[in-house]
Amino acid sequence: MLRLLHARLLHSVTAAPPHFLPHPFPQPFSHISLAPNDSPSLTVHFLEKSCGLSSEAALSVATRIQLKTTKNSHSVLALLKHFGFSKPDIARLISRRPRLLLASPDKTLKPKLEFYRDIGLSGADLAKLLSGIPGLLLWSLEKRLLPNFHLLKPLLHTNENVISAARNSPRLLISDLPKLLLPKIESLKNYGVPPAVIFTLLTTHPKSLIEKADHFEETFAAIKDMGISPSSSMFAHAFGVLSKLPKTTVNRRLENYLSLGWSQEQVFWAFAKHPYCMSASDDKVRKNMEFFAEKLRWGPDYVSANPVLLSLSFEKRIAPRCLVLAILASKGLVKRGVKARHLMMGEEVP
Repeated sequence: MLRLLHARLLHSVTAAPPHFLPHPFPQPFSHISLAPNDSPSLTVHFLEKSCGLSSEAALSVATRIQLKTTKNSHSVLALLKHFGFSKPDIARLISRRPRLLLASPDKTLKPKLEFYRDIGLSGADLAKLLSGIPGLLLWSLEKRLLPNFHLLKPLLHTNENVISAARNSPRLLISDLPKLLLPKIESLKNYGVPPAVIFTLLTTHPKSLIEKADHFEETFAAIKDMGISPSSSMFAHAFGVLSKLPKTTVNRRLENYLSLGWSQEQVFWAFAKHPYCMSASDDKVRKNMEFFAEKLRWGPDYVSANPVLLSLSFEKRIAPRCLVLAILASKGLVKRGVKARHLMMGEEVP
């Protein structure tokens, strides 16, 4: 009986081959490579046990990929672990782009991972970037990744700055930069935007410079209409904020401010000082303004001169701090009356 069982096991199980890296990784029994007939159950089992997906996620992902053998897929996972990917990192990556399991570890994946490591990305940072855009592992290194890096480096000066920009918009590394980015930078220069402001825009809001030309021109026109100086330190942030908002949203938020007693000039002034006030939702702006008007007697003149107030959380910052100030004032520890600086002090806003 034992001989028969042993023979059946030898017939159905084939040990996984050594890993392609110079020092093969030992593989536990759960990593044995199976090669049954084309079976969806093999794919689901591999996604659960080796990739760390939940049963529900594995079933969903299995509709997008079917493994006939796990040999190549085990090599892909070993490579990712070698480059510092944790089990949760791998689960997120494979959930987003399961076909990575079919990619060649040596020819397709390893050269890109080495490139990212060499420019300063590794471990958790690299995993986070690739989880957002898994396609970063599939674009040509010679035709896209390296040319884009060499184009960005003179504009951003250091590898760290290139990485910072890529974190804000990973597509910066795989977009057609000569076609999408360079003409926009030239337009900004012609308008009088200094290199330092372009640098800030490219590092903090790179997506605004690689979108379609018509959207860029629409944003550019809105910035000009608002009268924001191209040399202003806020120009880059204003451009980035507007580029993320549809024109209908910008118009609706402008109308919301006007309905609260603001003039258009006050809205533009506030936006020029703190562009992120336009990112605040209509409800948030209305709630904050109603509190300022009813409890603190602050009108549009005062708030537009201190627009950061509009980005503060009412529940987490404004109400609690006003309560504390009222208690301190009742005990004679501080003067009565709340000033804008009392609410903004220590606050980190965009």
